[in-house]
Amino acid sequence: MEEVYKIVYMDISKDPQWIDSHNYFVFSFYTRGMNFADMMRLKWQDITHETINYTRSKTKGNFRIKIVPPVRTILEFYYENSLGTEYVFPILLRDNLSPMQIENRKKKMLTKFNRDLKEIAAACGIEKTLTSYVARHSFANCLKQKGVPTDVISESLGHQNIAVTQAYLKELDSSVLDKAVEILL
Repeated sequence: MEEVYKIVYMDISKDPQWIDSHNYFVFSFYTRGMNFADMMRLKWQDITHETINYTRSKTKGNFRIKIVPPVRTILEFYYENSLGTEYVFPILLRDNLSPMQIENRKKKMLTKFNRDLKEIAAACGIEKTLTSYVARHSFANCLKQKGVPTDVISESLGHQNIAVTQAYLKELDSSVLDKAVEILL
């Protein structure tokens, strides 16, 4: 959680070239680890005053996510700086793109996002590799650290099998065990 907070609360005004990538990471974290493909396709019509409603592209599961303050701030930023498309984020730059155009744009922007995240991690003093998927994994691990049961984490991520969630949480479990042993020193 400490490392996530370093990213969430970093002064992005010093490095405005990272504003989108910073926002995407924070948005993903606070929307239950929404993945890049789903953020890219998120439309203004999917947003109500209180919730984000969308269908996850990978599993086709329907999500209704409460808008928490950091998410609201990000949504307001993109509403004020809208490109005039149906999309929330400036990833797909115009409406009615072909599937091939969408896929090409996704690859290009995901590459930039991940490159920016490596630079953001360095700026925040985080030594771990930071990627778009780390927001999703961090969401799950932070909930586990706060004592949220694995089945609730699994449901919030939209996993159809709790074993997938347990794989997400395996890294945390090892670090917790390592710290437990250090208590004995």
